[in-house]
Amino acid sequence: MREATVLESGLTPPEFAPNQGDNYAVSMVTLLTRSNPEKAIAEAIDHLVEKREHWERNELQRSNEVLYGMLQHCYMLNNAMLGSDSMAKNLRKGLGNYVDIKGYKFTEATPLITKVIRCVFGVDRRRVNAYASALRVAILEKVSVMELPKFLRESGGIEEVRRKAGKPTKTLKDKVQLGRAVLSTDAIASVRSDSLNAAYSNTSTEEGVVLLATREDDGSFAIRQVVQSGTAVKTALAACASVGAEKEKARQVEKDFQAIEDERAAAQAALKAA
Repeated sequence: MREATVLESGLTPPEFAPNQGDNYAVSMVTLLTRSNPEKAIAEAIDHLVEKREHWERNELQRSNEVLYGMLQHCYMLNNAMLGSDSMAKNLRKGLGNYVDIKGYKFTEATPLITKVIRCVFGVDRRRVNAYASALRVAILEKVSVMELPKFLRESGGIEEVRRKAGKPTKTLKDKVQLGRAVLSTDAIASVRSDSLNAAYSNTSTEEGVVLLATREDDGSFAIRQVVQSGTAVKTALAACASVGAEKEKARQVEKDFQAIEDERAAAQAALKAA
């Protein structure tokens, strides 16, 4: 099992635990003051290794599971506050009220998940940054609420995940894929003209065209050019990536809530059956 940090686990290794009393210190002194110091140091280190392995197998693992469970709930709160529906708006308003009562200070650029983590885990800046950075990676990688503990475990823990926070996660290809969602939205306007049809090439294999237009003084839009360049179309789609991202986000929130409801229903059914 990997060596986890004290910050992540929230535990103190047993060799430093204050509630052990003097017994452990005495046993170490006994080892080191034996007749053969060269052999004694090896025995002392082996003894520490044994205690460290026991700590990793038991206390550390249990502590990490509790931590991941708490972060899972923070993640769910964050996802529930996303979007423009009335429930999300009211939840965000409630968070703002809570922040004001507690006297926490945030800037306009502070991510929502960082606010949630700060409210739950307090003012320890290093801990808040570590947990929030890890969850921002999970958000970017579209990890579901139910899969978050597994994601953290399989990625090597908080410290390993948060190292990805500064790395770019979306390529142009990713943005174009998200931007394609705009092609299925309601049309803003419909234009039909012989000159437009004449400018359009039927040999183009692109999934859309870019209409280069200017806004006129009377409020109308004058279409100046039909652009069928693959690069231009992909760039335009990439610029619309936020549309697809919002749809993905809404679908994920709905999926997470449904998973939670299913889990609750299964638990109630199990209780009745018992």
